[in-house]
Amino acid sequence: MTNTFKKLNLVFATPIPVYEIADYERINAEIIREIEVRREKEQGMVRSNRSGWHSDLDFFARKEPAHRELAQKIMQCLADATKRVANREALENLRLECDGWVNVNPKGGYNVPHDHPGAFWSAAYYIQVPPPASGGMAGAIEFIDHRSAPPGQGMVKSPYMRSLHAMRPTPGTLVVFPSTLKHWVHPNDAEEDRITIAINAKIGVDPAKMKQAKVAAAHESNRQVPGLDAPGGEAPAAKEAKPARKKAPAKKRQPAKT
Repeated sequence: MTNTFKKLNLVFATPIPVYEIADYERINAEIIREIEVRREKEQGMVRSNRSGWHSDLDFFARKEPAHRELAQKIMQCLADATKRVANREALENLRLECDGWVNVNPKGGYNVPHDHPGAFWSAAYYIQVPPPASGGMAGAIEFIDHRSAPPGQGMVKSPYMRSLHAMRPTPGTLVVFPSTLKHWVHPNDAEEDRITIAINAKIGVDPAKMKQAKVAAAHESNRQVPGLDAPGGEAPAAKEAKPARKKAPAKKRQPAKT
């Protein structure tokens, strides 16, 4: 008698949606020029980056044309990614709130392992990705599962149980992943800069949609109880009340005759 396979449950799966931005070659060329102008004026900051330049967290508020166009396209992809993994009814009164920044990693530059607490999605958009000079993992982004691989994984090499996953996206690619997924960027060994946009997307309540939902809920609560409506959807007509009968005046008692 043969045993029967029923199904393979992939529990705690990690979604990593990947997109290609439309017309990315033109946008990337324009945004590189805009970033060069910014670097001449802005000092930048240090976060997970080691060496290189990390801009302020204002990418989605910038007024430069290519910044604004790319920000809009990224928002569209993040909204699509959310719809693909979420309960759509739960999204009706919600919105995405994004911030982002530019990362420029020169030769030797890299990002230490980190995650992005406080967001729902994180993402990376690739503007300039030089091929590694010495091959290997140079310049690649690598994701780290917080659960260690089970003993024997090194021999079995199951794609479902590995604890590391590396990618080297090409220019124009947007990689989206849960903000809690740890990741780091291998050192760039090329002479050309590696340029990316990092993004955080939070889930927020849309005040306008919430107001509409409250009005609709209030309207719904004022409707008649289902089952008591008259046929055809009309409320039953109230019965005309009968006028109350007037009581006859009480007769006066006559005095008793003696």
